[in-house]
Amino acid sequence: MKKLLATLLIIIILTVVCGWVFKIVFINQKGSDEIKTFMINKGEGVNEISKNLKEQELIDNSLIFETILWFKKAENKILAGEHQLGDNWSMRKIINALISGYAIEKEVEITIIEGWNLYDIAEYLEAQGLIDQDDLFKLVGYPGVDYNYNKELSKPKDFSKEYEFLTEKPKNISLEGYLFPDTYRIFKDATLENIILKMLDNFDKKITSKMLGDMYNKDMKLFEIITLASIIEKEGDTAENKKKVAGVYYNRLELGMALQADPTVNYVTGKSTDRPSLDDIESDSAYNTYKYPGLPLGPICNPGIDSIVAAIYPDNNEYYYFINTPDGEMIFSHNFEEHKQNRLKYFND
Repeated sequence: MKKLLATLLIIIILTVVCGWVFKIVFINQKGSDEIKTFMINKGEGVNEISKNLKEQELIDNSLIFETILWFKKAENKILAGEHQLGDNWSMRKIINALISGYAIEKEVEITIIEGWNLYDIAEYLEAQGLIDQDDLFKLVGYPGVDYNYNKELSKPKDFSKEYEFLTEKPKNISLEGYLFPDTYRIFKDATLENIILKMLDNFDKKITSKMLGDMYNKDMKLFEIITLASIIEKEGDTAENKKKVAGVYYNRLELGMALQADPTVNYVTGKSTDRPSLDDIESDSAYNTYKYPGLPLGPICNPGIDSIVAAIYPDNNEYYYFINTPDGEMIFSHNFEEHKQNRLKYFND
């Protein structure tokens, strides 16, 4: 009799459990009709995804969710992106939505390269069929333009109300320097402003409160750091060399020497030469650091995090010159005579 009762009890428990699991997996979980946006970032694993689904109340049980994925051999089939999921969907329907590719169909991936300027970004986004170049310049500003003097162009949109870090940026120049280089997932029908906001949001996340505190302790504004970092981005090849380059520029700034950075001349002329001509160097622009000492009017490209870190935490060296050799090596010099010898050695100047 005891064995019979035990067997009946086990059957009842299994029936209840199976019914509960069946309800979770196959039946609508809630009465609500709400559609929620659920974001899966690249690199997120099943545990993190199931945890986030539960926190947003899209599933009731993370363990069952992960078990179903395991049975379906679908752990690596979940697609990154923004998914629209029903609040009352069954777990099976949610899993099918996450692996169906629907989110991918609505989105496109874009990659902004470290060191690209606004011309590069505009050309790239237009090639992707996302924007017209002129629309980008009208929104964020034309590269190299000082709107205090150029009255023919309307000023770009001021985003400083949305982003405190832009309050230091002069309003007479573009957003050059602040469109953070990274890979982004965007909706194919995203507006240009939405794309720009994603980049500015990313910039805001990358600049930590510690970085801000350390740069202010150096009596440097964020705008100055980004301007310097944009030159470092074009000159240094590794994180270590970028810090050395930063040290050179800080040494020059302290003495009031001109930075004489070739990339600032290229920004003015639109060329990409390693060695600007004498005529190029004479270009009359506030971005030309051969003609005008100190930092240029603004950033000359959009620097990556290594260049920004180098601008905040430079190498404390005694170098005042450097060259990039044809073989890609960076040679640093303590004085002009040493610099001349290095140029003779590598360039036969």
